[in-house]
Amino acid sequence: MTRKSNPTMLLLAALFVVVTSVFMTSGESLGDDQDAGAAAADTSEQEESFARADQSIGGMILSGGALNVVFFGVLGVFSIWAATVVLERCVNLRREKLLPTAFTSGLQQMIRAGQATPESYQLLCEQTPAPVGRIFHAGVLRAGRSLPEVEKAMEDAASREMANLRSRNRPLNVVASVAPLVGLLGTVVGMILAFQISSQEGLGKAERLAEGIYLALMTTAAGLSIAIPCLLFASWFKTRAERFMCDIDETLMEAMPSFARWEGSVQSKFVVSQPAPEEEGEVVAATVGQP
Repeated sequence: MTRKSNPTMLLLAALFVVVTSVFMTSGESLGDDQDAGAAAADTSEQEESFARADQSIGGMILSGGALNVVFFGVLGVFSIWAATVVLERCVNLRREKLLPTAFTSGLQQMIRAGQATPESYQLLCEQTPAPVGRIFHAGVLRAGRSLPEVEKAMEDAASREMANLRSRNRPLNVVASVAPLVGLLGTVVGMILAFQISSQEGLGKAERLAEGIYLALMTTAAGLSIAIPCLLFASWFKTRAERFMCDIDETLMEAMPSFARWEGSVQSKFVVSQPAPEEEGEVVAATVGQP
């Protein structure tokens, strides 16, 4: 009996081992299939995310809806406006435009050669359609008066020219202030719409909510991307203008001794040819009437 049962037990044990091994193999294959399926799902999700990330900027803007297009359109107009102002300032805010070399060399040549007269200064100003020419012309018109009065006239003209140069930078300051606000408004509106769509579709739509949020945040990023360069360019142009005005002041200081010599002894011909204030009409008439 025992001898007969031994082969039977061996057969049952062998059968148990085989069945166990089969189940273990099938379980491993099933786990591998599940892992493969999960890996395939992860791969597909990654590919989808990469495909979304590889979208062009225009595609992402259009995917945000009509409202997103409107906000980006406004920011696009601001960027074009700012780029136009920057190009204009780069062209016109140069030393040759504000302080031409011909004016500097001509003024120094007159002073060194002893040919500095109100008439020669007047001609030099007429030949220089630049801020330095207009500032110097304001002083030349008051040649013969006290030196503080001449300096005050030139300082007033310089203040007007500086205000004109600063006003050219105003569009950059406006864009730098408004563009981030437009971007922030677009972000707030986009997030409101994203939460509204997510609440209407129910739970389990986190990916839609995340997509709406990152599309909404793009407007803020775009606004800041426009504002930061505008602030930098505005500060740079302001610094350049102030430096050029300092150079103009140093250049015109060389002519101050000439105005000091002419104080009270200006040629009558020059004074009559220039538009004089009303309070000096009697002085001009008396000068002309002298033999």
